[in-house]
Amino acid sequence: MSDPFIHQAPKKYAVVLNPNAGSGRAGRHFARLDAEIAHTLGEYALFQTKGSGHGTELTRQALHEGYDRIVSAGGDGTHFEVVNGFFEGGEAINPEASMAVLGVGTASDLSRTYNVPKGRGAIAFLNSDRVLPVDIGRLSSTGEDGETVVRYFNTAVHMGLGGLVAEHSNRRTKVLGGFLTFLLGVITARIEYTDCEMSVECDGETVSDTFMEVIVAKGFYDGGGMHVAPNGVLDNGFFEVYTMGEMGLLDTLRNIPKMYQGTQLEHPAVHYRRAKCVTVSAGDRVAVSPDGEVAGVLPATMEVVPKALRVVVGPDPRVVNRERV
Repeated sequence: MSDPFIHQAPKKYAVVLNPNAGSGRAGRHFARLDAEIAHTLGEYALFQTKGSGHGTELTRQALHEGYDRIVSAGGDGTHFEVVNGFFEGGEAINPEASMAVLGVGTASDLSRTYNVPKGRGAIAFLNSDRVLPVDIGRLSSTGEDGETVVRYFNTAVHMGLGGLVAEHSNRRTKVLGGFLTFLLGVITARIEYTDCEMSVECDGETVSDTFMEVIVAKGFYDGGGMHVAPNGVLDNGFFEVYTMGEMGLLDTLRNIPKMYQGTQLEHPAVHYRRAKCVTVSAGDRVAVSPDGEVAGVLPATMEVVPKALRVVVGPDPRVVNRERV
């Protein structure tokens, strides 16, 4: 089997830190790790975010200044902003630059997808010269003003209940941590949300029905550890697509453990397929949430961008030449 990895030693390190991630936990945690990070990386530049979207701006700035290893220090919201900073005008700023994940925020499901430890355990991976070109997703959704919003995503896009969960969760403090914040968001959103008719087109094949939620995943985990894509592969060029039919509040809550265990297909209302391009539309207002953030409403189109980002991963990642058939 061919080696899916690229061996490439980074020349200049930049850390993009969101010190406010996890209700300030990220800044405090990073301060305790700073000496070990400096020992591992040597000289590095620290860019600290000051507000929503700033991580994307700082990543672009760092790449334009010649930094070729960007360390994303924070939670999944930070990682989402950083991956978007690798692209500008629909193109990679530096296709040879790579990203490493230092999970110090509320949750870092991307760390789990890449099989990299959170916190201190990630430091040993930050200067790795072995990177993996992974697929990412490109989302084109509709802003509240009717204009098209384009975002790149690492893990998954939720449309329907999950989109409303993101809206609810992002209004609250995340001092409870990723799992409890997500669970509270599910409960409050499920009370408010009404399942609606959506049209889901996967590589030209369309299904229309009343759905609670549609999930298009490229990473394996989200929602503070939810195993959203147990069959996912980092570099196979496909999304994992789940459509979830009508469920009441109690049925939704009973199904949450299945989502965390990766056994959601045991529920008869859940259906699965793989696709390279997915378009979802609805007659009602349906929120769209990539990687736990909010990015407008339907209609939306998600396209796989194959092997578009070089990332540092841990041992035994799920890649094509190791996929179990």
